[in-house]
Amino acid sequence: MAVRDAQTIDTIARSPEGVLTLALTEDRAYTPLSTSVLAEELRSKLNAYIYAVKTDQIAERQDGEPAVVLLYTVSEPPQEILDVLRAAGHVLSSMGVSVDWRLLEDAPVRDHTEVLREIAVGLTQAVPDTWTHLRYVATCIGDRRRDRLTAETPEGRQDLQGAPNPVRAAVEELKQLMWTPERGTWLELDFTIDRAAGQLKPGFNYSLEPAGELLPAEVYAEELRRFPRLPASVPDWLAERVAQAG
Repeated sequence: MAVRDAQTIDTIARSPEGVLTLALTEDRAYTPLSTSVLAEELRSKLNAYIYAVKTDQIAERQDGEPAVVLLYTVSEPPQEILDVLRAAGHVLSSMGVSVDWRLLEDAPVRDHTEVLREIAVGLTQAVPDTWTHLRYVATCIGDRRRDRLTAETPEGRQDLQGAPNPVRAAVEELKQLMWTPERGTWLELDFTIDRAAGQLKPGFNYSLEPAGELLPAEVYAEELRRFPRLPASVPDWLAERVAQAG
């Protein structure tokens, strides 16, 4: 999850002190060339947070309780970024919400099982009430995402148009949480829930080429830049795709 995903609320949690925290992450370093672009993306992202607060979409927030929006960054924000944060803080202050930033190394680490439960809840809320079985498949490679959600009901199978944005954001977080330097991270998530049996089964594809449209070679190269893995863990088909990118 990152600032580039402008329409999602990335993480909602409570600090050890019990303060409701709406977090967002900038995983790209600020440079003289990138700062202006990143500032515009941050402004768009914060607008989504402001809208969610104004329209009472934060279900975890009790009536009028104080909250904080926290930007986690890999480097200290330059003045242009601080100005964007200050402007958002000015808008949100009347609603009891402050805005601040922290270095990413100080961000709380969530367990991947917690994120899986969050995905499950989001999926069950996105399908018809009469669902008996659902399947969600998300392919995440480089900067490309595609997903599909299907639900079995007494009336038959329903194909839905992917998952809601909070689920997609949680999937992004899960991919990052499950990365290891040796194995990298998964390329495809296959998530099923059987309502009668109460069974939740997530499956992770680390090495097989996902079905569907062949992506540009640069997308596969971007995957390994974001989530490097040992050469022994790079399948032949992926190495071939990356080689085509030059």
